[in-house]
Amino acid sequence: MDTAARRCAECGAEFTWTSRNPTRRFCGSRCKTRWWRAHRRDTDTADTRDTADRTHHRSPPLPLPPLSTGHECPNCGQRITVLNLIVAAEANASST
Repeated sequence: MDTAARRCAECGAEFTWTSRNPTRRFCGSRCKTRWWRAHRRDTDTADTRDTADRTHHRSPPLPLPPLSTGHECPNCGQRITVLNLIVAAEANASST
């Protein structure tokens, strides 16, 4: 197993790096957490700016059909008028 001395990316303290964990960048979990939180805040604000820029360049949404009570029957295709779509829960309870 190879070993070498490295410096912590957060505090600069020297720690022993081993080939068992070659991607180790921090002297301990405390420094790793501090570094992650500090850099996470930076990327969160950058992501927010990027998202705002991306939404600014979107094309406008497609127009929706006008709202109305008239619809076509899915079976015969004739125009029908829908009068009541929702029945109150109290009306259902009183009729039973």
